[in-house]
Amino acid sequence: MSAVARRYYERGRAALAADDLESAQEALRAALDLAPGFGNARVAYAVALARANDTPRAAAVLRTGLPRATSAISAAAMQATLGDVLTMGGDLFGAEDAFQAAASTPGFEARVASGLARVYARLGRFREMAAQLQIAAGAAKAE
Repeated sequence: MSAVARRYYERGRAALAADDLESAQEALRAALDLAPGFGNARVAYAVALARANDTPRAAAVLRTGLPRATSAISAAAMQATLGDVLTMGGDLFGAEDAFQAAASTPGFEARVASGLARVYARLGRFREMAAQLQIAAGAAKAE
């Protein structure tokens, strides 16, 4: 990855932290144009899009990046973020699938369980929600 792509990424993250979604999207898109396999930039760009209520495009950005993931951790981060985006957009069954895909990667237990708990709550599957919350609490204690 180029130093220029990293600078665009850092600018985009700063803009995202300042809630300047337009600047964040512009900088993060530039980072992806320069380095399409830059997983952190892809996740941050999807977050900026989702926060701007463009969940369909955020989901497309993440789905496009999955085959380009440079590691299992990067792929799991994209899957977990895809689960968040799909939950936000109302595609709860797609979100469930995305979270379950991320679950196979060590280190994502708490994030996956909390995401699944949100999905199950919205689906009215309260027993499964409670079970996932217990898993999330246990995983958080272990960290």
